[in-house]
Amino acid sequence: MKLLVGLCFVVLMIFGIDGNAQVLSTKEAKVIMVVDETNETVSHIELFGNFQQMKKAEVLEKYPNSHFYIGLLEGSYELNKNNVIPTHGSTVIMYTDRQYLSINTLFPSDKFTVGDELDIGSIKAKVVSKKKGELILKTQ
Repeated sequence: MKLLVGLCFVVLMIFGIDGNAQVLSTKEAKVIMVVDETNETVSHIELFGNFQQMKKAEVLEKYPNSHFYIGLLEGSYELNKNNVIPTHGSTVIMYTDRQYLSINTLFPSDKFTVGDELDIGSIKAKVVSKKKGELILKTQ
């Protein structure tokens, strides 16, 4: 009996009691940066594969008044109900000229310079590099 209780405890510790959030590590993951069009900030990050499984109408209903930019995430991240939350020290590359569900609106990366801080979802990031069509951010 003690062995069964101990085994259950170990299983819960391995898989987590919550079950909603997972911390994953990756060399590179393709993501979608959801940008609120009213204040031009990144409100959410989702895995690209999740967006591909949704119909255009579903995406627009889930994220009204938003633009969607393709990006890459390098490092660790937490996945909570399809929402990607990069961990401290991860790199996020936002392709400001590559939209998903193309609406031909470029992300206003001109207003950012190296060293600027901005919110991406629920975390802060710092601009480490800016090139034409690309904004490279490091999470803090």
